[in-house]
Amino acid sequence: MGLLRKVFVFVSMPLAILAVLSVSAMPVCAADVVFYVAPNGNDHWSGALSVPNAEGSDGPFATLEGARDAIRLVRAAQKPQGTVTVQLREGTYRRDQPFVLRPEDSGSDAGPVVYEAYPNEKPVISGGRPITGWKKGDGALWTVTLPEVKSGQWYFRQLFVDGQRRDRACLPGKNGLYAIAELPELDTSGWMADTPEAKGKLPLQAFQFHPGDISRNWTNLDDVEIIVLQIWTEVRMHIKDIDEKNNVVILTGESWRPLTWSNGYYVENIFEGINTPGSWYLNRKEGVLYYHPLPSEDMTKVEVVAPVAEQLLRLEGDAARGEFIRNITFRGLTFSHTTWSLPEEGYLCTQAEIIPPAAFHADGAKLCRIEECEFVGLGTWGIELRRGCKDNAIVHNRMRDLGAGCVKIGEPQDCSEDIDETIRTTISDNRFFDGAKVYLGAPGVWIGQSGGNTISHNEVSGAFMWGISVGWRWSYFPLGRARDNLVEFNHCHHIGTGILGAHGAIYALGTSPGTVIRNNYIHHVYRSERWQGAGEGIILDNGCSGILVENNIVHDAIAGGYGSNFNCYGNIIQNNIFAYGEEYQLTVYGDRPSGKPQPKGEIFTRNIILWDKGPLIKESDWPDFKTLWDYNLYFRENNQPVTFLSKKQYSLEEWQANGLDEHSIIADPQFVDPKNRNFALKPDSPAFELGFRPIDIRAVGPRD
Repeated sequence: MGLLRKVFVFVSMPLAILAVLSVSAMPVCAADVVFYVAPNGNDHWSGALSVPNAEGSDGPFATLEGARDAIRLVRAAQKPQGTVTVQLREGTYRRDQPFVLRPEDSGSDAGPVVYEAYPNEKPVISGGRPITGWKKGDGALWTVTLPEVKSGQWYFRQLFVDGQRRDRACLPGKNGLYAIAELPELDTSGWMADTPEAKGKLPLQAFQFHPGDISRNWTNLDDVEIIVLQIWTEVRMHIKDIDEKNNVVILTGESWRPLTWSNGYYVENIFEGINTPGSWYLNRKEGVLYYHPLPSEDMTKVEVVAPVAEQLLRLEGDAARGEFIRNITFRGLTFSHTTWSLPEEGYLCTQAEIIPPAAFHADGAKLCRIEECEFVGLGTWGIELRRGCKDNAIVHNRMRDLGAGCVKIGEPQDCSEDIDETIRTTISDNRFFDGAKVYLGAPGVWIGQSGGNTISHNEVSGAFMWGISVGWRWSYFPLGRARDNLVEFNHCHHIGTGILGAHGAIYALGTSPGTVIRNNYIHHVYRSERWQGAGEGIILDNGCSGILVENNIVHDAIAGGYGSNFNCYGNIIQNNIFAYGEEYQLTVYGDRPSGKPQPKGEIFTRNIILWDKGPLIKESDWPDFKTLWDYNLYFRENNQPVTFLSKKQYSLEEWQANGLDEHSIIADPQFVDPKNRNFALKPDSPAFELGFRPIDIRAVGPRD
């Protein structure tokens, strides 16, 4: 361990205090204490041995609670000033409830508490339960009867076979969609696609389907779930009723927008859809689980796990009362297998899927660290630092195969008291892969109503709607708490690989003074084929103000490198490279001000824009040109003409006549090898004459 440790050997827990007092003459200020937890341990042992002794009378604890309670006894007896460490041995620790730590479990600046993996071992904290007793059923199917499901004590929506997530049975098949009948054709020629106005609540609760797509004769109709895709989010509800005469389905709850405002829908947990290898179906009424194995799977040998616990670890401090839980580190642990629940009325979230909980949840946590941990196979979020969390760090972790996003910081609503604000979180050197498995519109990292955070040197990729999302106030006023957030040196790539695609890689919303987005490397941002307004690199959405965007490289984002809402003011976008957008390069979209047009008021300067097809700017027209664009370099390969705005196609001279880009030029930027995405500039680049500074991306991404 690298430190001189004093290990206290307790004969049994009731004698723990006596054991501590027996060595109290030793200098406690320098003492470190180590406890061990192991799958073959016993909470009546001392926890001071890493393996059981030969007599079987002493050894490690069996549970985290055993170690936690021992630490409480030690602190109550002598208040050691050294580090208190709990080391978990290799194995799986199954839980049906979260492990809870409270303020009395805190460490100190000089003597932190550490929960960590035993050296070179991989302990797994799992909320899952193994399922055994499989029997061969009809055809390719295997079945197992689960009495707890039939009795209503257990229900799950995820299944893992040999550590791999398996798909719930669905129609019309994996990644397929049904179309809602008579879907209105959206007008995408203006600032924002027109959306149908709800007349009463029926459009929020029902839609018309094509004949044969939905049937009252489906097996166990009460457990079937309808998932309607709504641009950047989804609606997930049960079926309340079906009008087969008019082909109308009524759902159990209400959507945010009319259900016809949709890209389509699919049906999940339906027995009639279990014809695909790797799919499964749970019949709640019968308590029977059905599985269609992959050709390589032998159901007598594979490990099948379904989740029980919704959360795995909770830090329960209370900032408002000054009762922080502090100075605790979690290192080298794996958190796996959490469940997700569907309310009776169904689920919807207007944006970013911030409603579901996280496997690791904290309130009132201060100076805590989560490092070198893995979060895998979860039903919802990985980590949430919600209310009153301050000066914490999430570093060098790996997250993959998550139901929602990876890290959620703060709250969507502005807290009324400063003490309740979550601030100054460091999220650095993590790898965030492959999320949004259940909650399709989730970002990789979400920061809401929180300031002073650093999101740096992370790698983000996969089916996220946004790689990193910060801010969270629609429009300018009232001012929120998002400020001074630093988003730098992140590698965001291949974002939006799921069925919803992505809106953008890095996204900001609302007034955020002092926020900086810099030195990020972003590439390959995708959108759904059904959503035309998405797939951008960096987006400043409604009300963004006070944000600096500089020294970023963005290429191969379908909808271009940079986009902003017309309702933005006072942002500076400088010294960036935006290259090879597939459909266009830049956009100013959405929410055109009503009444007298307000100036957009951003500074867009010393940027290089390189492309080979499509228009430079998506919009056909702007309501006014009172914005500050200058000293930029534009170049369309193969000497194709450069024009501004998609319909009017202003030449540079006509564009300048509107007051923009007075000193900007059209010229080859002289990149070293742009076709192979090397955007280093040759010494004779004309961009240098405009004041452009070279961008070095060698430091981007996690620092191993």
